[in-house]
Amino acid sequence: MQSLLSSMRFSRKSFTYVLHIALAIIIVGACVTHFFGVQGEIHLRADKAETLSVANKPVSLFLWDFQILNDAEGNPVDFVSDLRLLDRSARTPDHQMKIDEGTVRMNNPLKYRGYRFCQSDYDSDQMGVTLSYNYDPWGIGITYTGYALLLLGMTTFFFQKNTYFRALWNKMIAAFPVYGRVGAGLFAVLITVLAFVMTKVVTPKPPLQPVLQTPLLGIHVSVIMLSYTLFAVVMINGILGLCVARWRETLMNLSQLLLYPAVFCLTAGIFIGAVWANLSWGRYWGWDPKETWALITMLVYAAMIHWPVILKARGRKPASQVAYHIISIIAFVFVLFTYFGVNHLLGGLHSYA
Repeated sequence: MQSLLSSMRFSRKSFTYVLHIALAIIIVGACVTHFFGVQGEIHLRADKAETLSVANKPVSLFLWDFQILNDAEGNPVDFVSDLRLLDRSARTPDHQMKIDEGTVRMNNPLKYRGYRFCQSDYDSDQMGVTLSYNYDPWGIGITYTGYALLLLGMTTFFFQKNTYFRALWNKMIAAFPVYGRVGAGLFAVLITVLAFVMTKVVTPKPPLQPVLQTPLLGIHVSVIMLSYTLFAVVMINGILGLCVARWRETLMNLSQLLLYPAVFCLTAGIFIGAVWANLSWGRYWGWDPKETWALITMLVYAAMIHWPVILKARGRKPASQVAYHIISIIAFVFVLFTYFGVNHLLGGLHSYA
């Protein structure tokens, strides 16, 4: 372990900087949303107008029509609210009050003067709806810029030289000089197949709720399941490392190597879910139990990635192999609770997942 750490230069490369800068930008965007954004709900009935201050001007909203669209089997696939928006401060060329029209659908909000209206609920008699709305022109833009930079940093990180990941990779290839690259390829295929199987098992089966009627469902679940599969391998490495002493160092190096794509996939899955939530519910983060615990899990494993590097940077002894394997096993408890425990104990908007 000591020779491995000393074989690399601890100089941050450009794309590693991009990763950390992206996270800082996301935090700034979240703060802008929290302190300067406008969020709320408005209930509309077909026989009554409601007035909302939009861009400091009163706008009357009318529910013109509401429909539940069903598939051939009669299962709901979309909720559609047709609105009329009367801006009392605007006039047409013939001096009539200006009336705009718009439609709110699931995963397809209505945008009006910087405000976004999302389908939230509907009345049992289908004569009224509840819409969530938000006004956040700066926070969302800043946050999405952070998402884009984060994606750039994660996809280019693996091509950098003189990083701890590259040192781990070279160490594993050197340990298996003949079959190293072939074995790595077969291992990648195996992990992908396992993740695909897990995705098929855990993906909600039809009929799907209207909020799930989006291509983002498959992407979000697949990336998350790939990260969970890699975390499971790390946990199994931990058990084997405790049981077989001569494998401890090799298994620890493999676990540290796998944590990079695992954490990146979990991070990508979280932020894909955030984009989806922004389309469905009008906010990209709401501290729902599932998303909160996914964030906690990401931070736990991110700490495991930084642990050996921080020890070296501070001139301390390398991490104990036994301690690392024990922590690898304990950390997987967060994965299990995020997926199973939250559903059964905490519920929330992700209770169907």
